[in-house]
This record gives sequence, structure tokens and C-alpha cells, in this order.
Amino acid sequence: MTIPFTTILPLHSERIKQGGDELDRYIRELIATLQRQYEDVAQAVNGDIRSSVDIDSKKYTPTVSGATTAGTGTYVHQVGWVYRQGLLVDVFIDIRWNAHTGSGILQIDLPYLCTESAENPFVCVVSSENITFSGYLTGTIVPGTRELQIYDNRSGTTFNNISISGSDTTLRAHIRYVAQGIERS
Repeated sequence: MTIPFTTILPLHSERIKQGGDELDRYIRELIATLQRQYEDVAQAVNGDIRSSVDIDSKKYTPTVSGATTAGTGTYVHQVGWVYRQGLLVDVFIDIRWNAHTGSGILQIDLPYLCTESAENPFVCVVSSENITFSGYLTGTIVPGTRELQIYDNRSGTTFNNISISGSDTTLRAHIRYVAQGIERS
């Protein structure tokens, strides 16, 4: 695993020579820079968990939207777990809504931006209730976004969009993808 780390420390010789308040400000900036670099390395090595049951600023609560019109939903439950280690992200979703005003392809928001890609390499299988489809459901992340779009895969044909449902619907999914650089909350 590659650990994202840059060693660019501010060196202000004039501020050091001046001493006093300027030296104090310089030392504080240097400490803040080193602390941020340490936090980035620690997150890359140890990972970061976000859960909708956590009571902190890092919680992840998945929401559903339409690709054409985002709309708003009335949710029965929204459970999301995320484990991020470096750039690799695992997302677990269990979401149920009984009304939604969105339209277009069914999308679920993700907590981190997906890496840029010419293709769509990040795919997951989706379990559902009250969605009509002919094959099996998959989810694909639109590269460079936080959007997981849901599709119907049928034998011998192309992917078919699943439109957002306004009625009682449940989706469960797990997806693993490569995110962009470390994002601070």
C-alpha cells in the first residue's frame, strides 16, 4: 500500500531570525503541518470507519436520489457503514423508503469521491425489495462522483436503468471502490 505523505515543511528563515512573536507563529504553523501529515498517514494505515449509528461528525447516512431530479424521500431507515483504509473504501448500505419525489436512474450517495476512470470498474450486487427487474441488480459508481447508480442486468442485452421508486422500497448493498485523495470533514 502506498501511504500518501508529503514532506513539505515551511522554512521561514527571516521569521526565525526575528524571534519573539514571529518565531512563535512559525513554530505553531510547523506543528500544525506536522500534525496534519501524521493524521493523513495514520488514516492511510489504520483506516477510518463511518457509521450512521456513531454519534460524531464522521457519520455516514446514505440517501437515495434520482439522476434526473434528485427529489426528497421519506425514509423508514437509513443505515450506512463505511471503512476507509488509504484510498480503498468499503461501503455497506441498508436503506428503506416509503415515498420519494425523485425521477430518473436510482442513485445512492457515497461518502467519498470515486477516483477518475475512463470506464466503470467499480460494481456491486444489490439486494432489493419492491423493485421490478428481469435479471439481477448491480450498482455502478459514476467515476469522479459520489453516486452509486442501480442497474438491471439481463442475459444477452445491455444494462437497463432502474428508475427511482416512489413506493415502499428497500436496498442493501456492499461496494468496494478506490476513492480520490484524503478528504477532511
